[in-house]
Amino acid sequence: MKHPNKLHLFLTVFLLILVGFLVSEKINLFTADLGRHIKNGEMILSGNFSSVLSTNFYSYTYPDFPFVNHHWGSGVVFCLVHRFLSFIGLSIFFVLVIVSTLWLFFDTAKKNSNFTVTFFSSILFLPLIVYRREIRPEIFSYFFCALFWWILSGVKNKRIAEKWLFILPAAQIIWINLHVYFFWGFILTGLFLMESYFENKIFFKKLLVIFGFLFLTCLVNPAGYKGLFYPLNIFKDYGYRVLENQTVLFIDRVFGKYPPNLYFKIAFTALLVSWVLALKKKNVSIINFCLFLLVSYLGWSAIRNFTVFAFFGLGIMAENINNIDFLKFRQKEKEIFVNISLGVFALFILFILDSHYWLARNLGWGVDKNTQTAINFFRQNNLEGPIFNNYDIGGYLIYYLFPNEKVFVDNRPEAYPTEFFTDTYVPMQENQTIWEEVDQKYGFNAVFFYRNDLTPWGHQFLVAMIQNSQWAPVFVDQNSIIFLKRNELNQPIIKKFELPKEMFQIKKAD
Repeated sequence: MKHPNKLHLFLTVFLLILVGFLVSEKINLFTADLGRHIKNGEMILSGNFSSVLSTNFYSYTYPDFPFVNHHWGSGVVFCLVHRFLSFIGLSIFFVLVIVSTLWLFFDTAKKNSNFTVTFFSSILFLPLIVYRREIRPEIFSYFFCALFWWILSGVKNKRIAEKWLFILPAAQIIWINLHVYFFWGFILTGLFLMESYFENKIFFKKLLVIFGFLFLTCLVNPAGYKGLFYPLNIFKDYGYRVLENQTVLFIDRVFGKYPPNLYFKIAFTALLVSWVLALKKKNVSIINFCLFLLVSYLGWSAIRNFTVFAFFGLGIMAENINNIDFLKFRQKEKEIFVNISLGVFALFILFILDSHYWLARNLGWGVDKNTQTAINFFRQNNLEGPIFNNYDIGGYLIYYLFPNEKVFVDNRPEAYPTEFFTDTYVPMQENQTIWEEVDQKYGFNAVFFYRNDLTPWGHQFLVAMIQNSQWAPVFVDQNSIIFLKRNELNQPIIKKFELPKEMFQIKKAD
């Protein structure tokens, strides 16, 4: 093997290890969906299939509210990995999926362009690739996007045999039951289908058959045609503002300095410049241009899409700048120098933009060591519901307490009616009178609240609860706080564990 190839191998391995390191973060079950996904898997594997797939049975507020569980398969996968390998195994599984996804995108981009520009593009998009470090069903969509692109591009350019195309319908059956972004399979195949109509009619006819199979295999899901068309409704008006679904401009306005937004703007600008260079060469890929428009729109419209923007962006940029004259090197020394210099320079620039964003993280595998402190207190003291909890901590409570206790709400806005959030959940935290009315309706016995709730109504509610003489704070840590109603049932626990109000500092808004 020639020396440059050894260098390519070394840098590729370095990149994959680096990405694996950067996405290795302790699991925060307090705000993650993971606990609920694992519970979904447990319920399905135990035979309780219909409830998980169609109703909001984890909640006592709207247990019969219908919704389509589009990610049930992910719950089964996460549950099985957790059952045999614990949370550490889940962390390792997550890293392997992300690294495999990057390799597929990287390999496709490298073969469509060259190693140097692909490596540089990967480093440039790196902060966005590792932006979503929570174990979610969307990781399967990233992987299948990479697999579809690798196969379609490989067959088109005759790098692999056409029989690989038949993997796509089989993959689509799995994909539609894992995550709602399965529609990317249609998009990617449709783009290659459109291009082949103008360039290769034989390939077009073969892809048309595959596209038809994709449609048919997507009907193989518990919801049938409703599952197939569910992506059209998933981002409807929830009545509750979910942070990850907000636009870049909204996040800028509300939070000011938000490092991922800065990285996105840098990457988007670089990608835009690469298109200017590509247009000058008059060598524009229809597929890449359509993908650029789509992922750019998705990125600007919701920060949850930064990662899918980055994965496709690195390949698009690599192809766009592939033929720039100053990147054509013949001498080994020049290639070595450029690869290493560009990589180090890009890393240096990206990390100094906000070192705190990278360094102030809970690196590692498995769950955070403080995860079980609050739930152990609840269990050891035989506390009972009904529990009022906030949106963030719902999945945590489902994982640890269901079926003994159900939640008031959890972080699935699509599983609750819009008016629940607009007329009940938010107003009851802002207005003490409404709180008392809802309390009377459900008869709350305990409040289990995530302390780092970023919403103004969440802050307002905690202040009011500290000052409410009918409720006693009995537990608090860096993540959660538990209040008990002052009644005969709770009196022994309150007498033993009540926290003095003086220990809570109430900061007034400016």
